[in-house]
Amino acid sequence: MAIFGAVIAGLGYMLFSRMNSLVMLYVLFGVVIAFGYNAGFSHAATAAVANWFIKKRSRALGLYTLGAGVGGATIVPLIGWLISQYDWRTTVAIIGIGMWVIVIPLSLILRHKPEQYGYVPDGEPPAEKQPLPEAEVATSAPPTEMEVEGPSDERDFTWREALGTASFWLLLLGASARAMGMSSVVLHEVAYLTDIGISEMEAAVALGLMVAISIPGRIFFGWLGDRFDKRYVLIVTYVLQAIGILILANVNTIQQVYIFLVVFGVGYGGAIPVYIAMRGEYFGRKAFATIQGLMQMFLIIPTVVGPIFAGYVYDSTGSYYNAFLIFALLYIVGAGVIFFARHPVTKKKQLTQ
Repeated sequence: MAIFGAVIAGLGYMLFSRMNSLVMLYVLFGVVIAFGYNAGFSHAATAAVANWFIKKRSRALGLYTLGAGVGGATIVPLIGWLISQYDWRTTVAIIGIGMWVIVIPLSLILRHKPEQYGYVPDGEPPAEKQPLPEAEVATSAPPTEMEVEGPSDERDFTWREALGTASFWLLLLGASARAMGMSSVVLHEVAYLTDIGISEMEAAVALGLMVAISIPGRIFFGWLGDRFDKRYVLIVTYVLQAIGILILANVNTIQQVYIFLVVFGVGYGGAIPVYIAMRGEYFGRKAFATIQGLMQMFLIIPTVVGPIFAGYVYDSTGSYYNAFLIFALLYIVGAGVIFFARHPVTKKKQLTQ
């Protein structure tokens, strides 16, 4: 899947360099490139990390998500330099070639599940199998080196079972609140800062710094997620982001913007690995990528609605202030929803209780 996604995304960028109509913009960027990215990067890589780690999943995902943070802080300036040296079409073609030259070889290193190679998640010793009755020993096939059992207490839901739990929908509602606020801040931050008198250069740098500052948040909260109840850790990240948006709504100087960047950026980065790890902890590894895909499908709506709503508030009132207040409130509501998203119980387990 990773190789397939890299091929599709690279092809999409190469075709994008020849794009000459608005329709092609939507088709290539919104369909082809988006499809390749989600198939190869979002689902394949995330599922691989979740499969190889259980006890250390938050930390592993925290390190994995550094790729997006470091990439945003380093690749974006490089792209800007390439555009200034050449043009956007040449730059996009270089990105497409880079997808093939860099990502495809790295994808060959990926391994789906540890059990397929004789290992167990987190490097734990394999679970001991109970000896078979003598009558079954003669008829059973000899074990192979790849037949390794993982943790017996791990929760494994099918995607249909996950949809039937309250935890799935509560996690989705909590994530929807975050998606509305986060997408709106990212999309409108530069426009808002320039509107209150911050220079365009400083506003653009602030957006890049927010991604860079999220890096320590990803590591620190990923570590916390393996040591404490992930619900409480995730709630803390939501509260930090709510406070950050309140700060943003009242900034007047670039120094105050930096305070917003630290508070919001750390919470924004910390929520990413903890939320993914929490989903894996609740529903297991069996249908991890499918459940992730279902949630992302539902999250499209709040991700799109949030920025549109913020723009409407600005056009109606001449300010983003009321929109930011609402988004801060949504984060608090989302934190309350996450609090009630407790561990789901499989039907099999319910019957034994």
